[in-house]
Amino acid sequence: MTATAITALLLLLAVFNLVLFPSLISLLRRAGFTQLIREEGPDSHKTKAGTTTSGGFMLVFNVLVVCLVYYAGGTSGRRLSCIDTAVLLFVAVNLLSGFLDDWLKERKHRNDGLLGYQKILIQTFAAALFFIVGGGALRGNVSAGATVLLSGWWFFVIAMLYAVGMVNAFNLTDGLDGLLASTSLPVFVAATVEGALHPSGLAGVLPAAAAAFDIAFLWFNGPRAAVFMGDTGSLALGSVFVAWAFASGQELASLLVGGLFLVEALSVMIQVGVYRLSGRRKRVFLMAPIHHHFEKLGWAEDKIVARFFVVSVLFVLAGVLIMTTWR
Repeated sequence: MTATAITALLLLLAVFNLVLFPSLISLLRRAGFTQLIREEGPDSHKTKAGTTTSGGFMLVFNVLVVCLVYYAGGTSGRRLSCIDTAVLLFVAVNLLSGFLDDWLKERKHRNDGLLGYQKILIQTFAAALFFIVGGGALRGNVSAGATVLLSGWWFFVIAMLYAVGMVNAFNLTDGLDGLLASTSLPVFVAATVEGALHPSGLAGVLPAAAAAFDIAFLWFNGPRAAVFMGDTGSLALGSVFVAWAFASGQELASLLVGGLFLVEALSVMIQVGVYRLSGRRKRVFLMAPIHHHFEKLGWAEDKIVARFFVVSVLFVLAGVLIMTTWR
């Protein structure tokens, strides 16, 4: 697809999402998809109980439209490549597992759907499908800068850890009104531009679906939020990012492009590690992920979101610099 076509698709999807979101919110509310708040969470979050959730289901519409437009884009259509198949499976499994988690929370009327190990198993299965189905084609896309790190059997070890870790990093960042959508928007805009300039199949076009979703979602998720994206949205967004990183050969650059999400995930790992190693006596942060640490310090929610957005933009610019230098 041309850069003009991808830009037009992003614009149209954003407009359609803005029009369709009120109906989706109403449908989800009637179905009982409302947010339940963790007891151990910040006290300020208690007022958010009952907010409609699983708004990430809008991504199903976006992904389907992108697929239809992409495969009908050529005069004789496009064939489904092994990488495209791998991408669709990876995104679909993560999106559906997120929706299952949100649905179980609604059924149990508790803020615990799938258990932690169940989530990891499903995400590992999705990642395995991605790299097995993509196979040699995905490995052939590895950038020159990552060849040493991702060669031989190390490719599967490191790639699997990265895929599962980054999907979870997006999920962990979804903790404040507008936080994940605002911080991931510059990420997906950069990925969309890269996909337009250097086509990488379906994975290079899907970031446009994610960016359009973020734009529309922020309209309804800004303080005070009318809808949350839930695990349905956060896991789907993370999987789109991972798919783009490997299909485009920008694995190392993606560490910077998605740097803010890695910081969020690392804050949780550091907090848990120090807490357990100290015999449950010490903590590094007042609360993890790190955005809750700043809440505990007394920062207003909109202030945290605004500053994290700036940090995300800086990470993205650094990542773009790497992409333009190494290509």
